[in-house]
Amino acid sequence: MDNLNLKKNNKNNKDNLNNENKMVENNLKNKIIEENEIYDDARKILADALLDLGNKYNNVVYISMDSSAGASGTSFKQAFPQRHFEFGIAEQNAIGEAAGMAISGKIPVIAAYVPFATYRPFEQIRDDLCKTRLNVIIIGNNSGFSVSALGPTHTVLEEVGILRALPNMTIICPADGVEYKQVLEVALKVKSPTYIRVSRIKAKRIFKDEHKLVFGKADVVKEGSDISIVATGTMVSRSLEAAFELEKNGISAEVISMSTIKPLDEEAIIKSAGKTGKVVTVEEHSIYNGLGSAVAEVLVQNFPVKMKFIGVPDEYAPVGTYEELIDYYSLTGQKITSQVLDFYKSL
Repeated sequence: MDNLNLKKNNKNNKDNLNNENKMVENNLKNKIIEENEIYDDARKILADALLDLGNKYNNVVYISMDSSAGASGTSFKQAFPQRHFEFGIAEQNAIGEAAGMAISGKIPVIAAYVPFATYRPFEQIRDDLCKTRLNVIIIGNNSGFSVSALGPTHTVLEEVGILRALPNMTIICPADGVEYKQVLEVALKVKSPTYIRVSRIKAKRIFKDEHKLVFGKADVVKEGSDISIVATGTMVSRSLEAAFELEKNGISAEVISMSTIKPLDEEAIIKSAGKTGKVVTVEEHSIYNGLGSAVAEVLVQNFPVKMKFIGVPDEYAPVGTYEELIDYYSLTGQKITSQVLDFYKSL
């Protein structure tokens, strides 16, 4: 009798687990796009979103630094010329003026190439924006290898690291066009200095239109049980591609889209690591002080596991096209697959 009950209970448990897995699978299918690939121009989407923001809030102002057309500002400055301020190559002055505007009740949105929006005015970002916790949004255009063909000054792989160290600074790195469409509204409500990392390369659509970008929360875009892959920005779609390839090798990979890099969704990281016991981070950024470091800081204090960091090593990148350098640093879907597979087999 006991054996019969035990078998019945085991069958019920197995059925329940299968039902749970089917529910999760259906939920994920409802959330992400698996067919009919769509690629979005982030700058075009941000231009439309900035114009919408200007129409909705009359205290939003746009600040450009010698690149308003290339930094999603053309529509806004045409619609609201009195709310557009061009500072040319005086980036430090632009940040200082933005601080003054924020103190006066305005919400400045600053947009420029990443090195000119983050490196050159770093002191002003630290002292004028972060120390006083002002509601200023910085859009860093052409991140990572976006315009690496223009030379080493425009190949930007360290800015998340320097900004992440600043108290009161928040960092968002959207994964696709659906998130780019929402990110300005989300950032505006943070009410703290916010950096938005933007790639010039068209973003492969991951989420369906109904997806909501929630500040400080990660999204599990693929459930898995053997290994966790935490990715951000441009690397989410490539990590998802790798995860489906890993399935062919019998490895169930969980993929987490970490659109908010600071503050990090610690709960999501710990939960996934607890399930798989192995974590890989993937980023189009230096492996020092970026997403990988942030994830490691969480896990080493809460749930230590074996980790692998996929990104750019401690070196300055050579000059080349975007695809050349993505391949050179093994950030293609195929090469991410190989690295995760080697790491998994080594354990």
